[in-house]
Amino acid sequence: MNEPIDLTRRPRNRIIDAPALVLVQLDPTEVVDGVPLEDDGYLADDFMIQGEMRETCPACPTEHLQMVLRQDNVKRAHLFCQRCTRCYDASYPDGTPAFAMA
Repeated sequence: MNEPIDLTRRPRNRIIDAPALVLVQLDPTEVVDGVPLEDDGYLADDFMIQGEMRETCPACPTEHLQMVLRQDNVKRAHLFCQRCTRCYDASYPDGTPAFAMA
């Protein structure tokens, strides 16, 4: 016979168990097509954000980074801070890229 299922028991949270990602700041010109501005800024077309990550921006510790996948004007997948507009690459502690193509 089948055992009854305990609906009050929750599966272990895999996010908590996942290793922290190592972040490296990227030059926006390497990540997104755009135009450099005179004030050291960078003007790029809008791009679609895929979702909020658990990682926070090293420059804005209360701001969760957003995942940006490759698109028309996005050259490579990266993490993005909406507050300071910095871009980051991510890898696992062993050096494996977090955005590797399978």
